[in-house]
Amino acid sequence: MKNRILFILSILVSNILMAQKTPSKDIFTTSLRYHYGVILPHHKSISYLVNDQISGIELNLGIVPNRDKNWVSLYKNPEYGIGIYHTSLGNDKILGKATAVFPYINFPIARKNKWEFNFQLGFGMAYTKKHFDPVDNYTNVAIGSKFNAFIKLMTTGSYSIHPKWNVNGGIEFFHISNGAISVPNKGLNAVTTNFGVSYYLSNKRTHKKYTSINYSKLENEFSLIWNSGIKQTGVKDPHKYYKTGLSLSYLKGINTKQRVGLGIDFFYDTSANRGNWNFEPKTGFNDRFSQSFFVSHELFIQKFIIVANIGVYTLYKTEPEKPVYTRIGLRYALGKHLLASLCLKSHLGKADYIEWGIGYRINTKKNEKG
Repeated sequence: MKNRILFILSILVSNILMAQKTPSKDIFTTSLRYHYGVILPHHKSISYLVNDQISGIELNLGIVPNRDKNWVSLYKNPEYGIGIYHTSLGNDKILGKATAVFPYINFPIARKNKWEFNFQLGFGMAYTKKHFDPVDNYTNVAIGSKFNAFIKLMTTGSYSIHPKWNVNGGIEFFHISNGAISVPNKGLNAVTTNFGVSYYLSNKRTHKKYTSINYSKLENEFSLIWNSGIKQTGVKDPHKYYKTGLSLSYLKGINTKQRVGLGIDFFYDTSANRGNWNFEPKTGFNDRFSQSFFVSHELFIQKFIIVANIGVYTLYKTEPEKPVYTRIGLRYALGKHLLASLCLKSHLGKADYIEWGIGYRINTKKNEKG
């Protein structure tokens, strides 16, 4: 009996030790990068303001999650986490510096031996101390508020010099603006090159070759989202105007990651055809109402949805700034049917307003594997 107990205990101990050797735990990592680049002069006034290159430093605190999870396996071991970015903006006296905090995700593009190539997407908030002020900083027509949206896109290549260390370099684009909550709001766009190092708190797992798995396609879906936000239309008009709208769309699952589809937007804009704000407005519902059609693409990462829309106005009395608009942002699934939404609507690079939304969705068809 004693021998049987010892035998069973030895098996249990060996299984525990084997499990500890199995790369099934999340791996914590940190990266430090230096950036050097330029502000892109998308407007003559920006060209006038910028008088120097920009430089910055970025810290990422991330997790490479357990690859046994379905969504992790699907995206081939992405890294996600929180980033902190401090950068100059090309004119320390007028534009000052920006400090951004943003969640990010690194999508693997390719891996070979010790080389790895990734694409990073980050979306968060930036603080700029030297924004527009009608007395103290009236020449800053780029940024009109302390707090602004921050969008970051980056491609990097890295080389492993040790199981816990790699060196990396890449090219990055970032955008800072406040979504027309305050004006002026021409925003700032920048391109930088960067290099840095990454450290893993435990040995980075050897990446296995992912076999082709026949995942089920996403279900087709109807969704209805109510969006609202505020905007300012001009420096001489201090009023904040309310905007709201309904967005109805039908999307078809094309694989286990993505949906594409069509939709219709209905907008109500209290700033439309306002004229001089200090006079009694002569605008009614028809002046403030517009309708449009859009095409949509959605990328699913667990409960998060990255949204991209392109739309065209088809019905309006007050002519929009541009006939075409875009919408990019994030949505989060609050259970099976409810959605929370945060998007930026803009007209060919010029922000219209930030949309805060709540929505309801209904799945219409269970797709077969493909």
